[in-house]
Amino acid sequence: MYDLEDDRGVPISSGIPPVVLYAGIAGVVLIFVIAGMVLATAGSGHVWPASATLNIKLS
Repeated sequence: MYDLEDDRGVPISSGIPPVVLYAGIAGVVLIFVIAGMVLATAGSGHVWPASATLNIKLS
């Protein structure tokens, strides 16, 4: 189908394919899920403040 207002016969875009749209949405959601997992586990295994690291018992 062509644009009726354009004399050059430019084709009308049919839009973004649904597979590409769903993959893009899933990718953005996955980015936020991974970022949340990283932030949730960021405090695990860390000792703050840095001066307290001298008190860690090593096996």
